[in-house]
Formats: sequence, structure tokens, C-alpha cells
Amino acid sequence: MHTLRDTYHTQNVVLNMLMKIQLQGLYYKITGQKKKLSPLFEFSDGRSYQEWIDEDNYNERVHELQIELGIIKKKKDLEDVEFIWCVIGNIVNKLEYGLKKEIIRGSKHFSPGTRVHCFPPLWGDGYEKIKVIGRHRKSKRFITIIMKSDLIENWRVTKIYHPFIIRQMFQENGWDDTEKSKMDSSKLVISITELTKDKNTEHNNG
Repeated sequence: MHTLRDTYHTQNVVLNMLMKIQLQGLYYKITGQKKKLSPLFEFSDGRSYQEWIDEDNYNERVHELQIELGIIKKKKDLEDVEFIWCVIGNIVNKLEYGLKKEIIRGSKHFSPGTRVHCFPPLWGDGYEKIKVIGRHRKSKRFITIIMKSDLIENWRVTKIYHPFIIRQMFQENGWDDTEKSKMDSSKLVISITELTKDKNTEHNNG
């Protein structure tokens, strides 16, 4: 068995309380006239999974495994989805910004107090910048943007029934209606709350 030089990684969940999944290595062997490939999936809780797959069926089987292992979501008919679990928060009323500690109210796109629907962690920056859906401060229409998480407060998990939010979340690898989303979103809010407390303590002591 030989290890290919390339190592493939799936999206890393930023906060340690959430499960991190990595496609750690890709192995291959020759059996008769057929090549077999074996992806190795490793989880942050110590579990791992690996199986040998015929090269001809590799892509299809890997996709099935990603669904079975919870790495990606299985597409479903949105008409059958009544609600999704979702992390939400509100845009801060005011915030000290910059070295001069200028007071800003709300954000460029959202008025103070606007509820925003927050996607799961999508990149490795410690959830400092996140993708959200909310109603624009002028048009009042839903928009999807990337913004700083420190402009959001009152973090919580709730069920969302709005068809537009549900569709956007499913199409952009966001939250869904599964128990896994319920658990992961709750863990995320706990982590954010603890991080916020730590930042506030450092700020007060500074």
C-alpha cells in the first residue's frame, strides 16, 4: 500500500467543540487489473473510517460516504422541510470601533437590532467573519453577506420556518432540520458565548 503525496481536507470546523472532519489521506493498491482507492476519514473525537473502493465507482461511493458520515447533506425536496434549526443573533445597537473608539450604530447593511440568520463556520478564522442572512436596513429585503461576528449579539438557536431562509441554507450548505444541526448549532452558540465572555473580561481588565 502506498500513500499518494496529495492530502485532501474537507472543511475544518473552527471551534473545538464542533466535530472536525478531515479526509486525511488517499491510498491505492492494484488488485489484478483493477485499481482500488481508499479514502481515510478522521474525526476529532478519535473515530476514523476507511474502505477500499474500485476506481470506476470511486466518486459515486465517496459521495455516498460523505453523506453517511455527515460531511455533506443529502439533497431533499424542500417542500418536505417544515423548518430548520438555525443560529440567529441581533445586530448590536452600538459598538466602539477603532483606536479612536468611535461609536457605530448597527452595521453598514443592517439597522441596530436586526435579526440575522448565521451560517455554520465556513472557513478557519475562528468565526470572526461569518455569512448571514438578514433584511437590509434600506430595502428591507433579505440579503446574504459576509460580516464581522462582533457586530452581532444575543446569540441563540431557534427553528426557522421562512421558505427563503430554508432554501438559502440548503443551497449554500447551511443548517437543516436534522438532530445534528440542532446539536451543532447549540454547541456553536455555547462556544460563542464563552468566547464573548473571555473577550469582555480581557477588555475590562485592560
